[in-house]
Amino acid sequence: MGLFSKKPKELVYDAAECQRKKERMRQIFRETVADADSYKLIHATQTTSKFEQGFVFDTNTTTFYHYIVGYRRSDASILMIEIDRELTQHSDAAAIDMDAVVSVSYEPKIQQAFLCYHKKYGSYGEMFNIDDTGSKTVYGIADLVQKEEREDFLDFLEELRSRLEQAGHKQEKWKR
Repeated sequence: MGLFSKKPKELVYDAAECQRKKERMRQIFRETVADADSYKLIHATQTTSKFEQGFVFDTNTTTFYHYIVGYRRSDASILMIEIDRELTQHSDAAAIDMDAVVSVSYEPKIQQAFLCYHKKYGSYGEMFNIDDTGSKTVYGIADLVQKEEREDFLDFLEELRSRLEQAGHKQEKWKR
């Protein structure tokens, strides 16, 4: 430990509230997907940034999207349901085209998982922020800690990587 290094602070969150939100996410997933119990769930966010150069002021706008990501090992399928921060409204389920996915990677420092599509697909891929949030979070769903869910999702992604390697797709180095 160096002279100016700080010990990382532990995340402060309400465990009962965390469990209530996980149960609410499962309830939303059951309302939307027919065979919902065959999927495991994790909360993920995606962000987009837009920079506009103005006459007087330049503005940078960041938008946060919240998703319930359901994944199933048996057929390597992934579904996404967009939700609001209060877990009151949600969209229909959207399936990720797994035939278009050619690469899977993970950045542990910022807890981002990437599913990259092949070049002719039209979009780059999906980027999931799968970090935890405490009671004082500003940008996400407060009190949502999902350490076990994240580890299981990363195990699923490793299995998906091995399937992609067997299919002949070159993978980046995997860090966990």
